[in-house]
Amino acid sequence: MADLDGDGLDDILTGSYWPGDLYYFRGLAKGKFAAGEILKDSEGKNVSGGGTWKTQNDPDMDALAAVPCLVDHDGDGDLDLLIGNIAGRVMFIPNEGTAKKFSFDSSKRKALLAGGNPLKVHGDSGPLAADWDGDGLTDLLVGSGDGSVWWYRNAGKKGSPEYAAGAVLLAEPKGAWEKPVEHDAAPERPGVRAKVGVADWNGDGRLDLLVGDFWQQKPAPKKLTDDEKAKLAELKKRFEVLQKNYGQGDAAAQKKTQEEYTNTWQEIEKLEPRPTPRGSVWLLLRQPSKE
Repeated sequence: MADLDGDGLDDILTGSYWPGDLYYFRGLAKGKFAAGEILKDSEGKNVSGGGTWKTQNDPDMDALAAVPCLVDHDGDGDLDLLIGNIAGRVMFIPNEGTAKKFSFDSSKRKALLAGGNPLKVHGDSGPLAADWDGDGLTDLLVGSGDGSVWWYRNAGKKGSPEYAAGAVLLAEPKGAWEKPVEHDAAPERPGVRAKVGVADWNGDGRLDLLVGDFWQQKPAPKKLTDDEKAKLAELKKRFEVLQKNYGQGDAAAQKKTQEEYTNTWQEIEKLEPRPTPRGSVWLLLRQPSKE
């Protein structure tokens, strides 16, 4: 949340996966918000972290899974835009307007650097601007698709940030994608697709880390009858054939295959339930300084 239009009320700016549009919810009085609208640039086009797509099925990967962050990046008094994306990069789009009338210039969009190289995490980047080391300069924290969280220290000056090479704040959880949590258990640490927040949670004067994540939980064990086992085996064989034929033939044949593919998968899930998607928010308190 941030006051994008300078009216003294917090607004909400959120992203989307496909095609990566940003949605602006203007803050109203008494904690209410206006209906969402797609954020437009100075030319009336949808603001995006990526460029023009080659085709509808061949997107610019910098556009997908948009995660916006508002910060006065260039120190001119208005809020600029940082956008994380599925490629793991963070894109910068300057606000060429004012603190009360924003105007984003997509033609000046560029990828951020860190340590002199393109800033890139392991996919699905989620940027957050915050002064992590308390030196008065706004740093960058970035959550990654693999579950790691990175700190990019601002080694520049106000209005002209320069980010150092990334330092790991939270390491990747090994095997998190492949190992769903038992159906009656909870994870022991954050999972993947890390999205970050900061707050001085315990009032010690230093920012602590909040991490939202994605994990999966195994379904309760299901005992199948002999007939159900036979049916499951038959369904899996049919599904293999449908996978091989997927996208083959004319439009009518492809549509029929897609329908059978979906229906067969749903029948399989009734007999062999898939893991349930879950998400948590983790609090990671800052450790006392060793100095």
